[in-house]
Amino acid sequence: MNPTSFNTNFIRIPLLSIALITLTTNVTLAKENGKELFNTLCLSCHTINSNKGITKIAPPIFAVIKHVKSAYPQREDFVQQIIDWVEYPDKDVSLMRGAIKKFGLMPQLPYKREEVKKVAEFLYDEKSTLPTWYKKHYEEKHGQNKAK
Repeated sequence: MNPTSFNTNFIRIPLLSIALITLTTNVTLAKENGKELFNTLCLSCHTINSNKGITKIAPPIFAVIKHVKSAYPQREDFVQQIIDWVEYPDKDVSLMRGAIKKFGLMPQLPYKREEVKKVAEFLYDEKSTLPTWYKKHYEEKHGQNKAK
């Protein structure tokens, strides 16, 4: 083996390993940061009442995710829709007209765009299951075979 190539590889392999570890750590931190931001910025309104399964302030977040993903299944579009909605809530373009009737229009919130983006990415990537009662509720409001 050529001593020069050995020295070059000796340096490249650890650098590549560090880069991969950093990338993996950043992805994990971004996801955790999105979750933390969601818990701080959103959960106080978009929470679930354990007794009745619904909130009194805003629709439960799993319902928001379901509606937005149904209309915007691609991650980039989903994230942009959440950002746009938080910046400028508008009842005329709402995906959840029933929620507006029940809870009123979400107020425009002074959150940083980057924070909302991280929350939206977390929500899109989060794998959650719908509560058992939600399918019946959704079918009553929207018709059979639409809740999945």
